[in-house]
Amino acid sequence: MSASAADVVLACQPNREAGSFVFPYSVTNNGPADIYVFDALPGIDPATRQTRIDANSVTVSLAGDGFVHVLKGLPPPPTDRDVAVRLVPLAAKLPPGQTLKRTLRVPLPFAEINPYFPDLPLRQYEQVDIKGVIIVIEFLRSTLPGLAAAPDRFGATLFRVVSQDPFAEAQRVTQSFAAKGLTVLKRKGAFPRPG
Repeated sequence: MSASAADVVLACQPNREAGSFVFPYSVTNNGPADIYVFDALPGIDPATRQTRIDANSVTVSLAGDGFVHVLKGLPPPPTDRDVAVRLVPLAAKLPPGQTLKRTLRVPLPFAEINPYFPDLPLRQYEQVDIKGVIIVIEFLRSTLPGLAAAPDRFGATLFRVVSQDPFAEAQRVTQSFAAKGLTVLKRKGAFPRPG
């Protein structure tokens, strides 16, 4: 995946608020064509068994550089087992010259999470000091060969986007923030983490 895109700009000013780390962010498309910004993960509400859209779904993982990555995009699959279907979030269409504004809330303390993995009992985590946080937003360009986008029936303004290989074709924009006094609950055992 591309680490950055010069014509797509991420702006974010995170802060702490009532037991959460809040990421109000914007993505601006300065390019010549539409992009599709990964925005929400469809799923099933465990209580009602009804389909729901989780706009706050993220992957949180501790990278080798000591920064926690908060990823809004394609969740990395498990490294210790095969999955039958890879999860692809719904995307918001962002035309040229437009800006998408969103707010993410991640509970504190940070804990490594990924939609492929269930929550663990507290004793199965290790508390680790971190150097900071990197927010990562992934998107696909409408100009990709074979890309198709159709409105999703559950999220009126969201699109199901299909491309030849979204996991190889997705691009990302990032912003990093140094922080002191923050920790992450690191999962024990196999868990996909950034290099």
